[in-house]
Amino acid sequence: MRVVGTTHPFLALRFLTGGELNQSSGLFHSLSHRAKYYKATDNLQSEAYRGLLPDDLMDILSVHQLHYNHRTESGVLFHLIGALSEYGKLGVTAIANSPAEARELYDRTLAVLDIETRFGRTRAANEQPI
Repeated sequence: MRVVGTTHPFLALRFLTGGELNQSSGLFHSLSHRAKYYKATDNLQSEAYRGLLPDDLMDILSVHQLHYNHRTESGVLFHLIGALSEYGKLGVTAIANSPAEARELYDRTLAVLDIETRFGRTRAANEQPI
């Protein structure tokens, strides 16, 4: 089995919520039996992100209250951040309690990154949501 683009977000979902996929319904449920949803990309890239350090991302998560919260079982996880400073590339997984909430959290995260890097809305065209 090989690791593909959906592996990191799914493993993050499983690790953070302690849940598992219900094979019969196709829904993922946390330990608290909430259905969980995520929106993710492993190819978010912008010239404006170059020079950002992992500590900068953690500050952004905290200041804007995007970080994963175990009480609500929702929040954002950045991954693949090894390419961030040099190439301006990272992965984002937004975990929430409905598809709409996951989309809103993901979009809000991109908007926050744009604001924090003063980039505007012309993000690289090769951003591929998973």
